[in-house]
Amino acid sequence: MTFATSTPFKKSILALVGAACLGAVGLARADTTLTPNYTLAQLVNDKTIKLVVGDKEFSNFDWHANGFFNDATGGLWDGMDLAAHVNVHGEQVNNGNYGLDFTGPLQAHPGDSASAQLTYTVRVLNPNPNGLSYYLSDFHLDGDPLVSGPNGQAVVRESVSDLTNTLIPLNPVGPLEVSQYVPGAAVFNDEAFTQPGLYPTVAEIETTLLLSASIPGTNASVLHFQESFSQAVPEPSTYALALVGIAALGLVRRRTADLGA
Repeated sequence: MTFATSTPFKKSILALVGAACLGAVGLARADTTLTPNYTLAQLVNDKTIKLVVGDKEFSNFDWHANGFFNDATGGLWDGMDLAAHVNVHGEQVNNGNYGLDFTGPLQAHPGDSASAQLTYTVRVLNPNPNGLSYYLSDFHLDGDPLVSGPNGQAVVRESVSDLTNTLIPLNPVGPLEVSQYVPGAAVFNDEAFTQPGLYPTVAEIETTLLLSASIPGTNASVLHFQESFSQAVPEPSTYALALVGIAALGLVRRRTADLGA
């Protein structure tokens, strides 16, 4: 499917790119790049690649996309061709957390919509000196959703699951979201915390992109977003209670065995 790209549309796309790039510079000004740049296609096609970023490891990337507009050809991107133009690197963001940065031509053609799903695994690497594993305590999403025109939306949502694809309860309740709705409000960062009593050391991250430029004259894009993760050690009191519970359970079982004898 091919679209005729008008001069006003080209100008509007350039304006979108310029604005998003400026936003990305502002977003990443204090961030520190820690890995080489990869294309998303490289990460998807080579499952042996594991990005070690500080105290986190990222692996098992997957990607599906449709409806994204290719400004160079006036047509639509094939999903993996688009992934070859999405750059990914690991970084330490300005709040001290480690995560991933994604930059690419993620935009919808006026009058159309586009969607994508990105998944990967994040794992905590560094154990506590006392031998207790750190756990993923909170999740952070930042991005540059941009809608230019009278009606549309640009949305990035992040869901967190365990390795059985069961959602990990978050506070506030997930998914995380950065978005711009027109008419409506814009949100450029979001965060959520693991519910008390849960200590995941590995999680599956599912990121959904939804772009809608529902009427001619509207453009929607997310040219940059980043996902980062905090880790913590459970409070000693929590472990003490857990140990007491285990000890009590062992005592009950021992007594039951003695009575049976």
